[in-house]
This record gives sequence, structure tokens and C-alpha cells, in this order.
Amino acid sequence: MFRASILAGLLILAVPAAGQERITAAWDSVLTGAAVTHAPPEANPTRDFLKHLYFESRTEYWRYNTHFTGLPTATGLINAPFTGEFNPNGIPYPLAFEPQANRVYAFIDFGTRGWLSERLNTHFSYRYAQDLQPVNTAAPAANLIETFPGNRRIDLTQANIEIQDKPAATVLSLGRQYVFGAEIAALDGVSLSVRRKRAALTVFGGRRFSNFSDPIQRAIGGANLVVRLANSASVEYDGLWYVRGTNRVALHKRFADKWLVSSYFRSYGSAPVDFSASTLYIPANGRSTLRLGFFQKLSNRDYYYDYTYFAANRDPRVLLSRLNLGPISPYSQLTASYERAFTGRLEAGSSVWVRRLNDAAAQGAFDTSFVDFRAHAQLAAWRGTTTQVEYHQRNSDRLPPAPGAAFDDIQRSGETRIEDVTAEARRNFFESRLQLSGGAYYRLVRLQDNLHTPIGAYQSGWLAGAAVRLDSRTRLYGEYNLDNDFFLYRPSIANSRILRLGVRWKY
Repeated sequence: MFRASILAGLLILAVPAAGQERITAAWDSVLTGAAVTHAPPEANPTRDFLKHLYFESRTEYWRYNTHFTGLPTATGLINAPFTGEFNPNGIPYPLAFEPQANRVYAFIDFGTRGWLSERLNTHFSYRYAQDLQPVNTAAPAANLIETFPGNRRIDLTQANIEIQDKPAATVLSLGRQYVFGAEIAALDGVSLSVRRKRAALTVFGGRRFSNFSDPIQRAIGGANLVVRLANSASVEYDGLWYVRGTNRVALHKRFADKWLVSSYFRSYGSAPVDFSASTLYIPANGRSTLRLGFFQKLSNRDYYYDYTYFAANRDPRVLLSRLNLGPISPYSQLTASYERAFTGRLEAGSSVWVRRLNDAAAQGAFDTSFVDFRAHAQLAAWRGTTTQVEYHQRNSDRLPPAPGAAFDDIQRSGETRIEDVTAEARRNFFESRLQLSGGAYYRLVRLQDNLHTPIGAYQSGWLAGAAVRLDSRTRLYGEYNLDNDFFLYRPSIANSRILRLGVRWKY
């Protein structure tokens, strides 16, 4: 399907000016009943191509540097040659201590708006990644790109054609695209969106595309419907049908132009899985925002990662199907956040999340009860300068260590407390043509496993960056950051450094 989309796009770009009126008439027949007002034909649409073209590219160079402590890793690996003889210091494996990696990433997005006909839009985008030097898969800087031939990868992420009536109340999209609804559906196919005064409907279907797997189940489809009711209320339905159906129904209601109340219910297959209710308050002056929410995980009978979890993968390069993190246990969660603009220069806010598992004994290493608190402030002390500070604390309610548990039982393992402080400052110069930034963070962590009570560790790091706007189309930027590793359990990594340089060009 995406090959057909590319071919169709190239054909459209190659259509001579004499065929413009025939194309417009054909689209009129597709969108029967739509009110159309044709603009006078241009003398030479081909010469006017650049007025309808949009193009954006972003290219980045990443360099990774890892410094080691000289101590063994947590699994006993040491940076020593393998001699075939027993080494009392650990297990020799020098490939795990590769210190550097160099990569290039690029993204290109381009298309046309209204060229040859005001009804027609096209959209194409590509993503590219390459390792400039081989990196062993056991190295700290290993990446997914190492699993592909030549340590490089190019992906066509979008290639579609949109046909629409002039007010864009009806849009037909053909080709590779993403549709947002109950989930993000990636498909090579067709979607039709119709908007009216009190309703909006989108239906879609086609073949699921994936850049990193070869699923057996390819057919995918769904629908999204929003109906606006009287008294500032609306009801919404989102459905996605792939392997198992995902269905979501939501209600929205506005009161006195200050309060917005929302609620939704979601099911997966035949099982109810989620319920949510929330409210948003914004006073007339717009200087404060209050959010309150309640969420209930009704069952653990949905997917663990995303809706593609149950799709069978037949790609021979994928030897390990998935990590077994276990299902998400039912829980109740309360959230609250408040934002306030005190002056034109000072803003502050805070938020709190409280989650409680329905059954405390059902906790896992990645699934616990917790209390998460954040507080932040932003200050524009003088013109062109912005400073941000945030404090974060998270307390996890884990069961106490069980020394008699099996070696591979990680149910009680993980963090019990996290505290971190981050700060960042930005300064603009020369009418925002130059921007300098810098920041740092400090984090305290308490961990436990089956054998130990909580043990404290810390981590810190800093970053610095600069961005230069050469003209209205070109922007250069760079960042450099350093992070140390947890000084716990005799780690092998002392710190990691990343240099990122990039250029962005937009037409």
C-alpha cells in the first residue's frame, strides 16, 4: 500500500497543467454534494510549485563516551582478555567495556498544500539512523540500530494523499498514515473524516505497518465519533479493532465556562479495564488552573505494553519475543495539580499522585502502590532569561525483603524512595537569535532486593546547550551532558557523556 502511495504522489507531482481541470472534476465527483468554489486556473501551476511546497529536515550527530571505574559489573564481568583460564577477579569480557559510539540521525518531512487543486494535500516523511562505527551489543551505548544489517536503518513513516472539500469538512486520506483514537493506529490504508455542526466521524481501515517486526495479523480498523449535545456537553466513542477490540466511551460537560468535567470507560476484548473521572477549573482571569482526577484500573486483562502485544511476530531477527514484566494489577489512583501565575514573571505549581493496589500482595517490581509529589517554579528575572526549578519525591510501598525467596523472584525488588532536584536556566541574546542554556540535577535513591533492606545511592548530572538561528529557515543547536552512575553494587560505569550537534532547516 505505501508503495502505491508513493507512486500516486509522484504521478500527482508529474501531472501537466492541462490535466488540472480534469483532476478537479474527478475529485468533485468523489466528494458529491460538497460546496465547491474553484479558483481561476493559474497560468503555469508547475512554476508555482514552491508556493505550495513545505519541507522540513532535521539532522543530528550523537557521540557517546563512557568512563569505567575498573571494578566488575553487577554480574561479575571484568575488562580483561579471555585466556581460557580461570580468573579469580571475575569473568573476562572486554566487549562489554566499549567506551564510544558515534551515530547520525535524520528526519525529513515534506509535501504540498493545494498544488494543482485546492482540494489536494500530500504528506511524506522519512526517518534515518546509522552507526558510524560498529558497536557491540553488550556495550553500554548499544542501540536498536545494531540489530539491523549495516548498522543503519531508513523508514518511510508517512506517505499519504488527502482529498478534501474547501472548508475541510470532509477529508479522504489514502496511504501510510497514523490515526488517533482509542489508540494510535499505524496503517497503510484509507481514512475518511466527516465534520458537521454537531458531530464528527472518522472511519479507517487497512494493513498495519511496523518498522521493527513482521506481525502475522495485519488487518486493522476502527472508528471515532464525537457528538456535541446541548448545554455544552459532548459524548465520544473511540474504537480500534486489531487482534482484540479496544472500545472507549467518554463524556464531557462544561459548567459556567469555568469547569470542565470528563469521564471515560474503556474495555479491551470482552473485559472492562479502565474507568476515569476528572475535572478542570480555570477562572475568568485565566491565571490559575486546577485539575482533579480519579482513575480505577478495573482488571488486568488488557495488554502490558500496547495494543500490538498479542500479535504474533514472524521476523527471524527477533529471537526474544518480549520481556516478561507481568500484568498490571488493578489499582485506584487520585491525582491533583494546581498552577498559578502570580505575576508576569513568576509562575509556580505542584501536583500529587496517590496510587493504591487493590491487593497489596499482588505487587511486582514494576507495579506498586506509591505517592508521587512534584513542585516547580518558573521565574523570568530579567528580559530574555528564564529559570526553572523542580522538586520531585516518590515513595513506593514495597513489601519487606524475603531472604528465603527464589533467586529469580524480583517481586519485592526495586526502589522504595526517590528524591530529585532539577534546575535549568535559559538566556536569549541578539533578539533571540542566540540561546544559551544550562542545568543540573541531583537524585537520591533507596533500593532493596530480596536479600537487603533499603540501601541509599545517589546520582547527579549536568547539561549545557546552545542554539543559533542563522535565518528564518536555518537553526543550529548543540548539547553536552554528563551523568554519573549509581555508586552501588560495585558498578563498572563511572559516568557517561553525550555530545549532540544538529541542524534544522525549514522551507
